[in-house]
Order: sequence, then C-alpha cells, then structure tokens
Amino acid sequence: MSTVPLFGIVIGAVFIATSIRVITVGQWLLRHGTRVPGVVVGLRRSGGGKGVYYPTLRFQTVQGSVVETESDLGSNPSPVRPGQQVMVVYDPARPQRVRLDGAGGSGVLHGVLFLIVGAVVLVVSLFFAVSSWL
Repeated sequence: MSTVPLFGIVIGAVFIATSIRVITVGQWLLRHGTRVPGVVVGLRRSGGGKGVYYPTLRFQTVQGSVVETESDLGSNPSPVRPGQQVMVVYDPARPQRVRLDGAGGSGVLHGVLFLIVGAVVLVVSLFFAVSSWL
C-alpha cells in the first residue's frame, strides 16, 4: 500500500476524532458549565495564510478567582475583538476549559466541518487504498 492513502486515512481519522472532541466538550460545557461575564484580552493567530484566531479570555469564577486562558475554538474571522465584553462558559472543575457562550461556543459548526473534511479525506484515501490492492 502506498503511503499516500495511509497518510490520508490517518489524517481523516484525526479530523473525525477532533470533531467528536470539539462537539462533546462544547455540549458538556453548555449543559454543565458555569456562565459568567468576561473580557477578550487578546487574539492569537495560528496557521498560515489567513490563519485562525483564538480568543484569550479573562473572567472571574463564582469562587472569586480571576482566570485568563485561551479558548480551544478559533475561527476566521474572529467573532470578537480585544477589549470586548463577552459571556463565557467554563468548567467549574477546570476553569481553564472555557469557551465563548452561545451558538459558536457549542462547537457544533466547527465539529461538523471537521467531520465533513475528515470523512471526505478518509473515504477518498480508502478508495485509493482499495484500488491499489485490486
């Protein structure tokens, strides 16, 4: 088997696993997380080309601790700007696990996009792998 289909199979599986994680974390936070006001203190650009922007958020937990951490979900364009007041949802047991509150923070859109890309890459790679065996 060529390394190209094998590489595609691995990449497709990674994208699918990532999509499951993104959606699962987002849904858990929406159900069990704590919502508090926060502020966007920065945006980190990642990746080449246009890149993806990850917001750094500062908020105070209900116990009074101030937390500053980066969301695990990024986008381009960023829906927020530094200095903007936002609502955040965080994991009470791990306050560093935080997302913007709302539809974008659920991770469903991100997860579905990763799932589609992963499925396409996986199916195409499997097709080429099977074709090379025949």
